[in-house]
Amino acid sequence: MKRLLFAFVALLGIVACEPQPPVDPTQTLLLSVDKPIIVADGVDTATFTVTDQNKNVVDATILFADTKEALEGNTFKTKYAGEYVFYAKYGNEISNPIGVKATEAGETPKPEPTEKELVLNVDKATIDADGVQMATFTTTVDDVEVAATIYNAKDNSALSGKTFSTTEVGVYTFYAKYEELTSKEVKVTAKMVIVEEEKPIVLEASVTSIKANGIESATLTITQDGGNVTSKCTIYANGSIVNGNKFATTTAGEYVIYATKGDLKSNEVTIIASAVETGTEIHFAEGVTISSGWYDVNKKGMGDNGDINMCWAAASSNMIQWWQDRYVAAGNTLPSTAVNGPGTKNYGSFGPYELALMEIYHDDWNNSKGGHPEEAIPWYFEGKLYGGEYASAGSQATPLTAGGYYNSVWSSIEPHLYRGYKHDIFPSQYPNMYTYCYNNYYLWGNGSSLQGKERLLFFSNLVVEAIDRGIASMTISLSDNIASLHHAVTLWGYEIDKATGLLTRIWITDSDDLTSEPKQQLLNEYSVSIGEGKSHIKLTGNTRYGNAWIVSIHPLSGYGSANK
Repeated sequence: MKRLLFAFVALLGIVACEPQPPVDPTQTLLLSVDKPIIVADGVDTATFTVTDQNKNVVDATILFADTKEALEGNTFKTKYAGEYVFYAKYGNEISNPIGVKATEAGETPKPEPTEKELVLNVDKATIDADGVQMATFTTTVDDVEVAATIYNAKDNSALSGKTFSTTEVGVYTFYAKYEELTSKEVKVTAKMVIVEEEKPIVLEASVTSIKANGIESATLTITQDGGNVTSKCTIYANGSIVNGNKFATTTAGEYVIYATKGDLKSNEVTIIASAVETGTEIHFAEGVTISSGWYDVNKKGMGDNGDINMCWAAASSNMIQWWQDRYVAAGNTLPSTAVNGPGTKNYGSFGPYELALMEIYHDDWNNSKGGHPEEAIPWYFEGKLYGGEYASAGSQATPLTAGGYYNSVWSSIEPHLYRGYKHDIFPSQYPNMYTYCYNNYYLWGNGSSLQGKERLLFFSNLVVEAIDRGIASMTISLSDNIASLHHAVTLWGYEIDKATGLLTRIWITDSDDLTSEPKQQLLNEYSVSIGEGKSHIKLTGNTRYGNAWIVSIHPLSGYGSANK
């Protein structure tokens, strides 16, 4: 294929990279091409079409404009890059000229230049006419942000920045200018702000009577339209501001409590702070004194009888024997299957346990792991294991026999047991449980919201209830982090400060307080306080361990306690 002479192209007024000139409307022979640009690879092809004035296809001859050389057929391809011009001839008629550009293989034709456009956008088409909420504008040219000036079309005034706010309701029109460019208009609607009357605030108190001991408190909660707004309110007691949302006092009297939130004032709640007694008083479980009525089962040696992990069994034995004593004292006769009194069985060089009940736990349980009284006690009375995971062989000792030593009479006993203890471990499917586990962490420890003396007050109230309704064991830790070194002991009595309601001393028996045989039964006294650091409840005494920290308490309802 021959290279063209571009001079002739220029004479025809054709530049291939520009749009083709308009066709003369009087032209009777019209030439068109399907592709004005092809690749000069000898393959890519441009196809021509010739029509007459009625748009009928004509079998005309296609010629190179410079050489008048005719194409073979109506297609064109080439291996030479360049610009080519063609026209068609049919009889004596000549068509309009048309150009085709052939580009080098691999060359990407440059797009036709387009006119730049300034685009104005706004993030909010609707704003509140409150003088605060703003519409923010952005301006771009070819997707690149530019610093254009934005105008209010109403008076063609320029905005001082790129935001707009107003207190006047209406529809506002804006446009932008940048260099020689002007954007299309955008509209922003400023709507009327409807201010609803603020809902009232409601004050509630957890209790309306407290002791004037500076510790017992009422928790105050303020709600508004169903939501808790306590942290946004100021609380007053007899006109003085209350710090936080708990009210406590050391001055007896009547206190009028209310809260404010801005211009709002809540309802008033009256709290009575009653005068408190001074001094301390001592309470022991029913039938127990400092010198009698309590039990202290001890392990053999240093746990040399396979009972190293059986502090839970010793505590359970102590509590059950006390329970049986009270059952008989109430005028009842123990069932023939009950295990009662001192132990009788010798273990090698070791004599009997202090209680025969310890023998059945030693012989009838897999005691290679620790356990819990709230499992051991129902097993003895009913032959049942409560507590889900606490009854699994993987986590604690489990029985080898059926238990149920009171099955023949249990249905008549159960109505006489107190079952009002609150609990956090045993699930609701055990509503008749008469022994539980009160867990430090969730109830009065780090997992609760209680601090300092509040924690000791919570625990003190549990101890008072447990001893009033029956007996209890406790899990203590020999470490102040209370996460390890757990040990079960039996709680028999307490001393309490009458003014504060806080425990000052407790009395316990401990299966590990002595390490050599023969062992005597001891009732150990510990002072009670709030420990350092994490504020765990601390026990301080003169026994083997010295200091210990409370992990949990496990009450057992006494016979007849349901009627208290």
